[in-house]
Amino acid sequence: MEKEKKKYLFLLSEANSNPMQMLGIMKVAANMKAFDDSIDLVIFLIGEGVQLAKKGVVNNISIDFEGNKVNFGEMLELLMDLEVKIIVCHGFMPGYGLTNEDLIPNAEVKSSAYIGELLLQGYVPFSLNI
Repeated sequence: MEKEKKKYLFLLSEANSNPMQMLGIMKVAANMKAFDDSIDLVIFLIGEGVQLAKKGVVNNISIDFEGNKVNFGEMLELLMDLEVKIIVCHGFMPGYGLTNEDLIPNAEVKSSAYIGELLLQGYVPFSLNI
């Protein structure tokens, strides 16, 4: 009998206004994949968070954390290398002036209803309020 794959859904609804939330989600996701590469992780960008999927935006955002400067562009690249899926809520894209052509490679565009689909598929939701 095959063991069921662990699945987690990270909801990220903030960007520049709360870089600590962004960092927290990215670090937790990267650490989880480092500990268990077989898990399936999805980061769903909703609300202000959709801006994180715009090409080049996170490259210019960094923060001092644990005595080191953390660049969000490098963190996002690491997550994509670890095969973490980045999904962008299309309903919020127009409000932030985003089009499909603006998005980073490998970002998927879905409706907010997809969150419900993921939950029904057994994804465990995770968000931070920092």
